[in-house]
Amino acid sequence: MTEPRQRWIESSTLSVGVLLVLALVAMVNYFSWKYYQRFDWTAEDLYTLSDKSRKVVAALDAPIEAVVFLSPGEPLFDPVRELLSGYAAASSNFTVRVVDPEKNLAEAQALVSKFGLSHLDVIVFDRGDDRRVIEGADLAEYDYSGLQAGRGPEMTGFKGEQVFTGTLIDLAEDHKPKVVFTTGHGELGLDDTSARGLSELEALLGRDNFDLEEWAPLGEPRVPDGADAVVIAGPSAGFAEPEVQAVERFVEAGGRLLVLLDPIFDTVGAVTPSGLEGFLSRLGVEVGSDIVIDPEGPIPFFGAETFFVDSFGEHPVSSPLRQAGIPVIVPLAQSVEVSRDQAGVTVLLETSSAGWGERDLKNLGDVSRGEGDLSGPVPIAVAIESADEAQPDMTGDGSVADPAGAVTSLDPAGSRARSRLAIFGDADFLTNSQLRNVGNAELAVNTINWLVERENLIAIPAKKPEQVRLSLSAKQLRSIGLLVFLVLPGLAVVAGAAVFSRRRR
Repeated sequence: MTEPRQRWIESSTLSVGVLLVLALVAMVNYFSWKYYQRFDWTAEDLYTLSDKSRKVVAALDAPIEAVVFLSPGEPLFDPVRELLSGYAAASSNFTVRVVDPEKNLAEAQALVSKFGLSHLDVIVFDRGDDRRVIEGADLAEYDYSGLQAGRGPEMTGFKGEQVFTGTLIDLAEDHKPKVVFTTGHGELGLDDTSARGLSELEALLGRDNFDLEEWAPLGEPRVPDGADAVVIAGPSAGFAEPEVQAVERFVEAGGRLLVLLDPIFDTVGAVTPSGLEGFLSRLGVEVGSDIVIDPEGPIPFFGAETFFVDSFGEHPVSSPLRQAGIPVIVPLAQSVEVSRDQAGVTVLLETSSAGWGERDLKNLGDVSRGEGDLSGPVPIAVAIESADEAQPDMTGDGSVADPAGAVTSLDPAGSRARSRLAIFGDADFLTNSQLRNVGNAELAVNTINWLVERENLIAIPAKKPEQVRLSLSAKQLRSIGLLVFLVLPGLAVVAGAAVFSRRRR
């Protein structure tokens, strides 16, 4: 065989081999893409989606991008990234973008401006025309018992799937809840940027895609159409009877109401009535003419009327705060007594047993518990959810007209929609000066989300992350060091010398 022919055969054989290898690589990549499979090797299946989550993400009919603003060194980074990768693998309509604020500052700043974020450590679910912002602190449960011993908080439960799937359900509903704030009675203002304003609350709710507007009930004694909830925030003047009747009709028709009272004193030292006392009394809530004091929750450098509350009821609004061990700061509150045996009533916040309702308001410079004061624990906030009531269909179109002329929608079972109310004896906790304190913002958002049925408390339990620790004594560490740095290298040298000696023979 001539030399050119031999070189041609060798070159052809090499080319065919290269082509076969490339074809094999292409086949492997194609099948790995078409039959993609994820494996979760964690003991608790931390990154395995439940059937409900897989169905929710598979049913997405519009692209959603999850933008993660977490640094790789943060404890939540790996669980969040791995879990979101599972969502992305389950649907082509779900994508994930991880933004490291330390390495990609320009990109992070552009997205912060786009989403209107006030801080990082968040995950944004962006649908283009709608979005939700998830706080990193809402994704985990922590044990703070080791703080006194100098240890950091320990993650005891990862709630990523619960929160993420709930957020997807919320986005899929394609409804922007409308919340109406009353005006005309000295209420706290949404556009007020002062310490007593609600501008930060407005930004917080706007970030969660709430539609906020104001309503002057005296000039228009009917709740605006399409309102999902009405908020009365810190009135300093009384409501007139027609205004109260408009609110009462709204509630009776299955409406949602948040009442945030503040004790306002008149010239003789008594609490000025808000005009809502009779309406609330008919609901089983008695607003106290007092100031709540709790000596077991003092705040340094503040008066006795400012204290923290860490006694929460079992309710979607307050349970997350109780589970996380996060208190709420209450600057000035009056009591909201309820019949604890009344169905549908839950105490959200209350003082310790050492607290009381101070009724001697003429001598507030030196408050002390007296015989006529309300004994603790004193309720500061309550939630009410009415029971379904069977109603006749008097309009023929699935609704019922009450005697006052309000039309109430009926559910398919023909019962009146259930109303939800939350009554607080304090409004200052959600003002600009207090909203960022401990759990105040979470309490405010939880309350409004519960009112409009956006709790997203789906049946996906928090998963316990693996806490793997390797504890070695000093002697064990020395033994491992000898093995790694002396014994193993020594065996390699001996084996090499033996092989060399054998080949020399």
